[in-house]
Parts: sequence; structure tokens; C-alpha cells
Amino acid sequence: MGASTENPAEIQDGGAMELVRVPAWEVKYRLDSNPDELAHFVCCRDLDWRKAVCGYEEPEAVILENPTTFCTMCVEVVQARGGVLGSGKCPFDDQPCPDDETVDRMIDERTSRP
Repeated sequence: MGASTENPAEIQDGGAMELVRVPAWEVKYRLDSNPDELAHFVCCRDLDWRKAVCGYEEPEAVILENPTTFCTMCVEVVQARGGVLGSGKCPFDDQPCPDDETVDRMIDERTSRP
């Protein structure tokens, strides 16, 4: 029952997210490991991973590996929604977050990381 990418009507019927944002399979991210770079939190279910939970929208497609400096506003938004960082529960829909292996696979798919 999967939609074919060869039929644009099927893709458009997929939902509003695909109509507003760039589909995840078309986005290529750059990995960065600068420990001084400010890291924002994004929801793993967000299609393009550019809009942070604090509202900041990243103009470049960059994923920080092993960040050490985090956006205070992102942390406050998560906590205000009753979320606990590292708990494994999404603060937006209270569903379980993917495990680290799944998130790593998602990053591999979105970057050119071997």
C-alpha cells in the first residue's frame, strides 16, 4: 500500500507536512563536530529537522555530532511541556523516542556519513 514517488499526486496526498516542507529524502545534511557550536533540539519526527523546539529555524542543513553547548530556550520548552531530557519520551506527543541506533541510522540516511 506504499505510495510511489513516480506519481506526484500520491506524494501530495501524503499530508500537509510534505506540501509545506522539503521531503526528507531530498535533503542532504552536513555533519559538524564543532564543540563550541550552539546545539538546538529538534523532534526526530520532524521531516526536515530544521525548526528547533525553541522556534529557531536553521538556514543550513547541519547536524552537530557530540555537542556540548545546548540552547537554553530549547531546554526550557522541553521542560515546560513536562518533558525530561534523556527520558526517552517525546515531549510533544508523549510517545517513545527512537533508540540511539535508530537515530544514528536516520542521521546516516540524511548525511553522506559512511
